[in-house]
Amino acid sequence: MPKKIDRGMAADLIDAVLAGTKNWTRTKKQEERSPASRSYRYSRMTQERGPGFKEAAAEIMEKAYRKVSGPKGLPANARQIMYAARPHIQKVTGKELRSDYFTQVLLPDYLNETGVDWNVTYDARGHFNEPHGGRGFGVGTLEVRDYLAHLHGPRMIGADFNQAKVETLGPSGSFGAVLFVEKEGFDPLLRAAKIAERFDVAVMSTKGMSVTAARALVDAICHTHDIPLLILHDFDKAGFSIAGTLQRDTRRYEFQHNIATVDLGLSLDDVTAMALESEYQHHQKGNKTALIANLRQNGASDKEIAFMFADFDRLRSTRRVELNAMTSPQFIALVERKLRANGIAKVIPEDDLLEKTYRQYAIGQTVKTEFHKSRKAVEAKAKKALKLPHDLKHQVEQMLKQHGDVPWHQAIRFIIDQKSIPRPKDKGAGDEINDVLAENVSAADKAG
Repeated sequence: MPKKIDRGMAADLIDAVLAGTKNWTRTKKQEERSPASRSYRYSRMTQERGPGFKEAAAEIMEKAYRKVSGPKGLPANARQIMYAARPHIQKVTGKELRSDYFTQVLLPDYLNETGVDWNVTYDARGHFNEPHGGRGFGVGTLEVRDYLAHLHGPRMIGADFNQAKVETLGPSGSFGAVLFVEKEGFDPLLRAAKIAERFDVAVMSTKGMSVTAARALVDAICHTHDIPLLILHDFDKAGFSIAGTLQRDTRRYEFQHNIATVDLGLSLDDVTAMALESEYQHHQKGNKTALIANLRQNGASDKEIAFMFADFDRLRSTRRVELNAMTSPQFIALVERKLRANGIAKVIPEDDLLEKTYRQYAIGQTVKTEFHKSRKAVEAKAKKALKLPHDLKHQVEQMLKQHGDVPWHQAIRFIIDQKSIPRPKDKGAGDEINDVLAENVSAADKAG
């Protein structure tokens, strides 16, 4: 008959089994979530606790950056550095390294803590578009750098054969605010309603939390041009966090200037007035006190917090309302109402620029009228005077060998610029239109 085991011994045995299989259970669950991690099972199950991701990254980070950047210090994308560093980090830790953890935590932390001045760039995660067909670009490190480097005030292009025009790049003379939208999916709706054009605002959108490039962009242009940043977001914790990261320093980005920000996000009053449907967002590991403190830090009122946490103790979930809960007419009406309430209106520059622009456009209209009067005569004269080179294709080929970065039609322009095109000897319609152009351009220069 088997010997009876007392309860104390049984409990010790159970504890020993649980302790021995705890690591195995954790490993199997991780493999279910990420099958690629199975290749690291042996090292995780057998090795003693060693360096973590941060320590392993510190060992290889500079070498990885130098490898990617090369001897000339070229820009190095964060994911490129991740690929160069990952084999070492995974070998040392025996764990799979996620790319988002490297690019969003390990690398930024290393840069902040060491203070190294590396040329690290991040992929574009969102878009920025000026109104009235102005410049648009992806919100990435290099794109933002290039945009900020080329900003300029309104430039008047005088009339010639074309009407005069005003060129702008940046807020000056173009837009008076930046509208940040938490989601990219609303871009077609905003374009259809011509929000950017009707209110003279630039529209920036990202996929969720704003990237550091987006913060660097608004940090620079909102301060330099004294324009506000308008933030449109969901009514939930993430939405308030997004608004917060665009107004204060975080681990990943420290603002260089104090900029004016206006929260246009969904509020509890908006939700109530439109009777919008709410849903629950689960917080399995969220600490209630910490969540509430974070919401309060990011601008949520006590009343809004109470609404979101009404069922938290029972469901461990907060109530949320997305911008998507509105119909398209409701969304546009909300945006328009909040823009008007905050004084966002059309940009009208100072008197001197208005007057200079008026003169140039008036001159342009005169040039256009005179040109059309003589167009047929000018074309006839040009055809008679023009002789095409017999070896045009050969010349284009030679020009492209010298300028390999231009298209064929630009090569033809280069060829013409190097040659003197014969002009009619007798004073005809072509000379008359040139005289008119010369007079008007001279008058514009004096007036400008």
